[in-house]
Amino acid sequence: MVEYVALLGIGAFAGILAGLLGIGGGLVIVPAMTALLIAQGAGIDLAVPMAVATALGSMLLTSAASAWSHARRGTVDWDAVFRLGPAIALGALLGARVATELSGPALARVFAAITAVIALRMLLGGSASTRPVAPRVRAWPVVGPIIGGVSAMIGIGGGSFNVPYLAWNGYSMLQAVGIAAACGWPIALAGSAGFVVEGWGQELWTSSVGYLYLPGAALIGLAGSIAAPLGARLAHRIGSEMLARVFGFFLLLVASRMAWQ
Repeated sequence: MVEYVALLGIGAFAGILAGLLGIGGGLVIVPAMTALLIAQGAGIDLAVPMAVATALGSMLLTSAASAWSHARRGTVDWDAVFRLGPAIALGALLGARVATELSGPALARVFAAITAVIALRMLLGGSASTRPVAPRVRAWPVVGPIIGGVSAMIGIGGGSFNVPYLAWNGYSMLQAVGIAAACGWPIALAGSAGFVVEGWGQELWTSSVGYLYLPGAALIGLAGSIAAPLGARLAHRIGSEMLARVFGFFLLLVASRMAWQ
């Protein structure tokens, strides 16, 4: 029961931050799940990839809810999603394979390095700028697998990479966020499936399928889906610019801690 309450708390916290700051919940879920699994006796070589797989599994719920919300507002270019999505999914499958080949500490350091880059971007106030070109996904056979692979390796939905890429390709920020939200689902599906396949037939952890911890994915995803709208409402009441900088410092601390796992 204590574990389930902790999982719901992780999901709620990640969901609120996702709605408040527009960041991927995996940046919170992965370090929190890693710490929870280690506290329960898992070794570092199991805890980190299982935390990443569980973060991706939880996004099957949260990404679907987010994509549906954006689609209702008409900000999703489905032609772009159907072109970019399969390429991203292919990369996510490969990313899951690479992640399970790395040692736990090495995967933790990959997570730390990418998280630190995202944190610095938040601290410096970097934002994507729309290029004055016709909106179209360019070089997607190359860019899609890279975005999917990196995202699946660290358990995020890819918005941190997709939004700047789409804005550079001429999409408005609203369209870029909507397309990125929809593309988060193929990352979650292919990435979590990849972690299931890589651990198939092994008894890695109670109630897990491969590296995917089912109770964690279900409870975190449920809590995150419920809490995300609350974060979005808070964003309209609180200055999100200052909060983004505070969270940037928090992410740097998380990156430092994960680097020394």
